[in-house]
Amino acid sequence: MKTILVDDMALDMQLLERKCADMPDFEIVGKFTLPEEAIDFAQTHEVEFAMLDIDMPGMNGIELAMRLRQLREDIIIVFVTAHPRFAVEAFKMKADYMVFKPFDRNDIQDVLERAKLLQNRQKKRVFFHTFGSFEMLVNDRPVRFHSAKAKELMALCVFYEGRSVSIYDIIEALCDNSENKTAENTGYRRIIKELTDTLKSCGAEEIFVRERGSCRIKRELVSCDYYDFWAGKADAVSRFDGRFMSEYAWAETAIYRMCEKKGLSV
Repeated sequence: MKTILVDDMALDMQLLERKCADMPDFEIVGKFTLPEEAIDFAQTHEVEFAMLDIDMPGMNGIELAMRLRQLREDIIIVFVTAHPRFAVEAFKMKADYMVFKPFDRNDIQDVLERAKLLQNRQKKRVFFHTFGSFEMLVNDRPVRFHSAKAKELMALCVFYEGRSVSIYDIIEALCDNSENKTAENTGYRRIIKELTDTLKSCGAEEIFVRERGSCRIKRELVSCDYYDFWAGKADAVSRFDGRFMSEYAWAETAIYRMCEKKGLSV
């Protein structure tokens, strides 16, 4: 879990770092005595977990936490403070946990274990990778599709962001022969069945909805770098390098909008 520490007292932060150093699954990617530096870092780096002092001059830890949540809504926030009077305010802004100074190794071990449990609950089983070539992962394992067309239909549904994809949308995008774009001779039903079978075989059938004349994904059940990009999440924005679903010509229209948002030349 990529972790940052923020405390205006350098000695306190060094102590916290030593307590965290031998904890598995945690990587301290940034240490800051100034809250503004932590915000600048989070704008261009992935940050999953933040341990913040509250009583700091200028921007306090509560305000810093709210700024970090604006950059990444699922970041886990834990306050480390010597002042119990901040507890009510901290939990009002939906902090995930609080540990009080002076703390010992058991205190830190407890909060890190809680952070891992919370991250596991937040993590969605299905992830779509769209920057570059398109890939689907279930529980971090790549999915093998029953056919290339089934994979392309999955990509098209992701591209539609949970909106209905009509039969005509499928025919337009997936039919290679422009003279044969009719429901009778494209085999779109076979493609939908191949996708359905693929999702069943990897235990992810709950994300796909087949309706009369259309299909769609349940966006709320999946994670996707494309969705994170448009949500303004700093790590997704930084990872986009101008490539998006490279194997599908119909996806090219999105590249211009994404490059414009990031300030890249096309």
